Amino acid sequence: MWGRLTAKEQRARHVLLSLILTESRDPGVQALASRLEVPESEAAKLLSGLERKGFLVRDQRSNKIKAAYPLSTRPTHHRVALKGGGQQGYALCAIDALGLGPLFGAAVIANANCPHCGRSIRLRVQENQIVAVRPAGVVVWYSLPELLTKSESNLNLAEAH
Repeated sequence: MWGRLTAKEQRARHVLLSLILTESRDPGVQALASRLEVPESEAAKLLSGLERKGFLVRDQRSNKIKAAYPLSTRPTHHRVALKGGGQQGYALCAIDALGLGPLFGAAVIANANCPHCGRSIRLRVQENQIVAVRPAGVVVWYSLPELLTKSESNLNLAEAH
C-alpha cells in the first residue's frame, strides 16, 4: 500500500480529485477517461493502480469510489472549498482538509462543526499556512476511544474546551 505513482497515475489522481471536487461524487470511468483523453479501459487501469497503491477506496458492492485520498465522495464532517475555483467537497479528516491547499496550489476554506458542542468552525489555509481561524482556540481532536472502538477513526476540528 502507498506505492509510488507513475507520471500517468499522478495525473489521473489529480484529475480524479478535481472531478470529485467539481461533482461531489464518484465521477465514473467515462468522465475520467474523457478528461484524460484516454480510452475508458486505460482510465480503468489507472484507477485500479491508484486503488492498489492505497490512493482510493471503492465500495465492494457497487465498485463506486468512496474516497480518493484526501477526499471523500460522501459527506463527512469536513467540508472544503477551493477559493476562486468554485470547487467544493468533503475531506476525509481535519488534517486532509488542511492539506488540500498545497495539493491544488490554491487557498482552501475548511468548515466543520465541533463534535462536542456543535459550534461552527471555519479555517482558511493559504500558501501552506492557516491564515484565519474562527473561533479562536480550534484544535485537531483525535479520540483514542473512537480509534479503538470504531472501524473508521476521525481526526476532527474541535473548539478547545
